[in-house]
Amino acid sequence: MGKGENTQLERAKLIASHLRLSDDLLPHVREHLNEFMAGKAPAVWIQGQNCTGCSVTLMNSDHFNPGDLGFGKLSLRYQPDIMAASGYQATDIIEEIEKEWKGKYLVVLEGAIPTGDGEEFCTFGLTEDTKQLMNRTVPCDRTIFDWLVELIPGAEAVLAVGNCAAFGGIPTMESKVTGATSATDVVEAIDSETPVINVTGCPPHPDWIIGTLIELLLWVDEHREAPVLDDKKRLKKFYESKVHDNCERRAAFEAKRFLKDWNDVRENEDRCLLMMGCRGPVTHADCPTRLWNYHTSWCVGVNAPCHGCAEPDFQNKLPHPK
Repeated sequence: MGKGENTQLERAKLIASHLRLSDDLLPHVREHLNEFMAGKAPAVWIQGQNCTGCSVTLMNSDHFNPGDLGFGKLSLRYQPDIMAASGYQATDIIEEIEKEWKGKYLVVLEGAIPTGDGEEFCTFGLTEDTKQLMNRTVPCDRTIFDWLVELIPGAEAVLAVGNCAAFGGIPTMESKVTGATSATDVVEAIDSETPVINVTGCPPHPDWIIGTLIELLLWVDEHREAPVLDDKKRLKKFYESKVHDNCERRAAFEAKRFLKDWNDVRENEDRCLLMMGCRGPVTHADCPTRLWNYHTSWCVGVNAPCHGCAEPDFQNKLPHPK
């Protein structure tokens, strides 16, 4: 076995371990990694109203470095932040996938979808129609809604990545003008038969994104049954437990040792942050056990409360200064 094959096997073992997959699925994980690296499992990543944080967290994955992603080795055939192509050269890739991989490609949606005022608050690419701009005739912009009308019916499944895509998120706080709507609701309106899986968080953990992609591929190729989802259409294995249940400061909560003033600094702080707005008791995610930043830390671990970003409407429940 060559060095490259050894590396691929070790990577497959690491991912299978993080995703808690059984050993008998290891060959299939390795097989799909080969597909990822060869660009044979196409995914189209489209952005609506977003901050690009979900793309950034994907590039922070310890399974796929930015170089892997940047050269299309994750088979992200279209990803506006990391691809080299632009203009027609980029959007033509989407149209090629639609024709060549109909019924087999994945659509990844990041951000809320504007539905107000002609859906023109988020556009990319051009149409064959024209308009007048500064006394010149120019092509019309193509809205993300138009792209989805075209892409969704031919997709094997849709991943709504991030809280904005899954639930509407921050863009819905002031949506009277843009008509910001969750990607899940838009997909349902376009084609209710297309499966949607949410990867929630603001942003989600990179493991949750990569893990859900692999679960989908294993299911599509009939290596395992359909992914087990919770009531919010999320992969249950990542969102089954409450943050509070595994929090490193659970003992402080039980002992009623609560932090009540950010200026009350103590060495080796271990007081519970419930009084400071922590939403760990009502948030479902495995952050305390999975950890972030290459599995080294998480919000409470750096003395910040859990903001509940994996749950719907979290942005309206954040504590505000008095």
